[in-house]
Amino acid sequence: MAGEVGKAAADEGLLVAGVFTFPGHGYGHDPRARERAARDEDRTLGQAAQVLRDLGLDVRVVSGGSTPTAGQWQPGAVNELRPGVYVFNDATQLAIGTCGVEDLALVAAATVISVPGLDRFVLDVGSKVLGSDRSPWVTGHGYLPQFPQGSITGLWEHHAVVRLPEGVRGPRLGSVVAVVPNHICTPVNLADELLVVKDHKVIDRWQVTARGANT
Repeated sequence: MAGEVGKAAADEGLLVAGVFTFPGHGYGHDPRARERAARDEDRTLGQAAQVLRDLGLDVRVVSGGSTPTAGQWQPGAVNELRPGVYVFNDATQLAIGTCGVEDLALVAAATVISVPGLDRFVLDVGSKVLGSDRSPWVTGHGYLPQFPQGSITGLWEHHAVVRLPEGVRGPRLGSVVAVVPNHICTPVNLADELLVVKDHKVIDRWQVTARGANT
């Protein structure tokens, strides 16, 4: 298939620079699955690149990688890695064990706007801030470092409902709660800028230069 696609592209005058894939089967709780996915990727990309070279195409880029498999990379056919989530990590990476809580570098600052009961509270962030992705490895719509036993059970455009287990004391009305999105890519794309915080002080602002550039 790689040969057919590559040849058709070259016949149309396009520059065929290389091959790439995404090893989605590296996601999961089993570290051995990540290792296997990384080796599968290296082998299949190497084969695809060789097919194109045999057709006379100058294949230079052999691109693979994901956040779960990037740490399993070994010198071989793959000469470019494209892990994206690892920059900040997210609730999914925490759930499958590719990062720890201390590696979570981006959160949404949410305000508690309602406390209707001892077992739940409402935040002023929704899918337009957190994104709506929910992978099979997470139990809610985000991770709350201050309330790791809690779960965001409801998510709407502008607010979220958090449920707490019995005996866990929730935040007060007006409190600010950190929320780690399930999939960090969408929230970054939804923001105009990111605030860089150190010792509870904003020390920089990063403009999201790709904002609005999806097309």
